[in-house]
Amino acid sequence: MVWAIIIILLAAADQLLKTQIRVNTGADTRITVIDNFFYIVNRRNRGAAWSFLAGKDWGLYVLAAISAVITIVVLIILYRSRNKRLQACLTFICAGSIGNLIDRVFYGGVTDYLDFHFGSYVFPTFNLADMMIVCGTIALCLLILFDRSLLTSAAAEPGAGSGTEPEAVPGDEPRSVPDAEQKEEPHAADHSD
Repeated sequence: MVWAIIIILLAAADQLLKTQIRVNTGADTRITVIDNFFYIVNRRNRGAAWSFLAGKDWGLYVLAAISAVITIVVLIILYRSRNKRLQACLTFICAGSIGNLIDRVFYGGVTDYLDFHFGSYVFPTFNLADMMIVCGTIALCLLILFDRSLLTSAAAEPGAGSGTEPEAVPGDEPRSVPDAEQKEEPHAADHSD
């Protein structure tokens, strides 16, 4: 399964970058990439986006549990889906979720290092895993909005409904049997003795 390999490689890349930041950048260090705009920093986020639940002792455990459940659900959907675009979106979401989950479980918080300043506004610091989750989610939203075949293919996949047979998709016509395959029944009026 190629998607599993991609997820592993992306999560590994995220962890490699975070390890480099943790090892080579002190907590108070700020490396200027573009002055007054882009910096590399080392911040530990014990919460979710924008440090949501960071001040709560139980927040880390709740976020890790939610992240683990969502990752499992996304993996199941990824495994069952045959839609390549959907698989691509879910691959990025899953890789990012796993990258941040590893940080929460092993380091007690997510390592963030990309710091952008827009005048007096400082955008919340983030990392590669966050970018994968956001880009995968945006692509997924666009796919759902603009790819009608996604919804019809999901309804047509075996096991998508309550039974084991695919559900009928509106607009689909039953398959017609070519004339050569049809057996003609002799009519009683055609027989002459």
